[in-house]
Amino acid sequence: MGKKNKSAIRLGGSYITMIISISLVLLILGLSGLILLQSKGVVKIAKENILITVMFKDSLPEADMLALQKKMQMNEKVKTCDMVSSEEAAKRMVDETGEDFVTDLGFIPIPPSLDITVESEYGDSANIEALVADVMKEPIVGNVYYDKDQVQDINANTQSIMLYLLGFAVIVFIISYSLISNTIRLAIYSKRFIIRSMLLVGATRGFIRRPFLLQSLWMGAVSSLIALILLEGVMTLLYNQIPDLRAIQDDTQMYFLFGGIVLSGMLISWLSSWSALNRYIKMKTDFLYI
Repeated sequence: MGKKNKSAIRLGGSYITMIISISLVLLILGLSGLILLQSKGVVKIAKENILITVMFKDSLPEADMLALQKKMQMNEKVKTCDMVSSEEAAKRMVDETGEDFVTDLGFIPIPPSLDITVESEYGDSANIEALVADVMKEPIVGNVYYDKDQVQDINANTQSIMLYLLGFAVIVFIISYSLISNTIRLAIYSKRFIIRSMLLVGATRGFIRRPFLLQSLWMGAVSSLIALILLEGVMTLLYNQIPDLRAIQDDTQMYFLFGGIVLSGMLISWLSSWSALNRYIKMKTDFLYI
């Protein structure tokens, strides 16, 4: 086998190694983004499951109760508003307590009510308190109940969890940038004498940079696509084990995540190549042997 063929094989192996290395780093970056998005989905569901119960006063016309239900459904803060009849409310209580108090009393002591859930962006204490205050102003409303401790716990834990996850994602991005940058720097380091030779024969800096930068974009794109395929495989395995995670997946956010991985791979590769090239273009000949 000739020297050219051996050189081509070594060069091809070097590119493959670089692409695999960058792909694995981008996969880790994608997994951290996936964890962040899934956590946001879990928090959103938790907030949307906060139940506000609006109890009507006794002996009200059904039309008045339906009118308030319609009004609540038109409120931007409200996600769902369902009417609960006295019979249904009594059945729920019997199921929860195991005691058939309706038979003992001979009548249903529970008035009709509304079950309200809010949109996730309004699932904090201040917005829920404001909504409850507005509902209490209605003359046909007897009382309003919701679990204040649950709301406070959800919001307090949410802020802490999202802060930690965001910090983790930033750290992973910095580490990813460093690893990809070092991989590309090592590749360009091996070609530092070629760069010097091109400068000596009169090649401009732009002419020298162009093939390296185009190559970095190409490697970044290929590595990103491989990372996306691996990430999709991980997601498939994860969703098969925990099907509920698929239900909370936001497809739009996932498209942004995939696009972010591609852009990150190409941008980090390009910036790393640009930085390394500038270093060796400006470096004095004596330092090339260090």
